[in-house]
Amino acid sequence: MRCIESARRPRNGSTGRCTSLVSHGHGARSGWRAGDGRRTHSLKPVGAAQARYHGKEIGRLSELHHSVRGRVFAVDSRTLYLHDFTYDGEGPAAYFYVGTSKTPSATGATRVRDERGMDSPLRRYQGEGLTVSLPEGKTLKDVSWFAVWCDEYSINFGSVMIPRSLEYPKPARLSPLRGVHGVWSEPLVVVDAQTLLVPNFSYDGEAPDAKFWVGRGDNPSPAGIRIPDENGKESPLRKYSNKTIVLTLPGELTVFDIGHFAVWCEAFTVNFGHVVLSRSALTNVPPSLKMLGVSPQVGIQIYSIDTYF
Repeated sequence: MRCIESARRPRNGSTGRCTSLVSHGHGARSGWRAGDGRRTHSLKPVGAAQARYHGKEIGRLSELHHSVRGRVFAVDSRTLYLHDFTYDGEGPAAYFYVGTSKTPSATGATRVRDERGMDSPLRRYQGEGLTVSLPEGKTLKDVSWFAVWCDEYSINFGSVMIPRSLEYPKPARLSPLRGVHGVWSEPLVVVDAQTLLVPNFSYDGEAPDAKFWVGRGDNPSPAGIRIPDENGKESPLRKYSNKTIVLTLPGELTVFDIGHFAVWCEAFTVNFGHVVLSRSALTNVPPSLKMLGVSPQVGIQIYSIDTYF
């Protein structure tokens, strides 16, 4: 059906027409700021539990020497997050290590650089959160333990075993976008709890007020909110032609708080195409760097979709 100005008055004064995939009617202006027709970011995160999500917990470090303690989480196939990590810094040559032996030892061990990417002896840590990455070519499936290890005396200051059955977090593949106004993509990927990858996205750019949109439930509605485009802007979407884009959810919002992602005409409240974010698909996605309290990367490299699986 057509949504023409004479039949449906736009919410923000836009003119033009939208071809509707699903018509939702006008409804109440829930979440709109009086006077300027702009939507506030009124969708709030659900519960505190997800805000504390650090990935898949592996276990606690054994507390053997030099006040080492903390909890260890798998963030993805190569990344560990140390939560509330403590070490007094007084060991002569302590480093992070992973290894393949049945218990921590120098045999089959590989040094892991610290959170700054440095290969120097560990400094003092006081209840800190940090991420470390396994050496290139290794994943958590290749190692059986992680430890704070003293090279000089070959002593384990504290360690945790990594079970062979560990299912580390990984991106989730969803359905593709299909809709009107040329909306099309390959299957969406939830890269982490706050990042969406939309591969080969297309949209004809002819609607007056199309936005990237998220909300609760399976179907888009005016109760949702816009999310910034790949450049961080919230202006109406331009034309896209098979462009792979990365989108970041605003503020503290995560994929656990929403039920769908859509291309939505805000002026005419029309759905141009959407994808449902099923709970079952999101049970083991990686946490975002922001959720871990880690400074975000300057940019995200775009890989082939097959790289994630």
